[in-house]
Amino acid sequence: MDRGFCDLQRIKRLQKENNKYHVLRIKNNIKLEKLANDNYMVGTGKNKIESRVVIFTHDNSEFRLVTNLPIESKEIEGVSDEKIAEIYKKRWQIEFLWKFLKMHLKLNRLIAKNENAIGIQIYTCIIAYLILKLLVIPKEAGTTMLDKLRYLQAFMCEKISYVHWLRELALR
Repeated sequence: MDRGFCDLQRIKRLQKENNKYHVLRIKNNIKLEKLANDNYMVGTGKNKIESRVVIFTHDNSEFRLVTNLPIESKEIEGVSDEKIAEIYKKRWQIEFLWKFLKMHLKLNRLIAKNENAIGIQIYTCIIAYLILKLLVIPKEAGTTMLDKLRYLQAFMCEKISYVHWLRELALR
């Protein structure tokens, strides 16, 4: 859930649901007030909610995460602040995957409208992505996934002479 969509009303609804955990980034301009129990009062006025907030810095940017995961202590096996930051960073790897699928493997436009065809299109893009991950290209061509895709696209357009390959095999 992007931080633009994470309002305090939604956090309140999520906190009421049992057996469901969340880690959400909130905007840096939302007011925080630290409480005695190490939780924070998030927001102002009628929209205030009490919640656990994890604040960390990455690449000179401050991240504020609201979560209902239990705090690690001697009594219970909870989740440390570092682990929550790691969970959030891993979530972004998923976002980068979807961005690549949509931008470069053309998943931004669904070809069909029925559920089965949409599933086939998504799985095809994921399989293409995994093939790119396994593909080894010359270092001069680059090292990123986009470099691999461009390299593969360039050579897919060339005509391949199977006669040439057979001639080389016969000479051995």
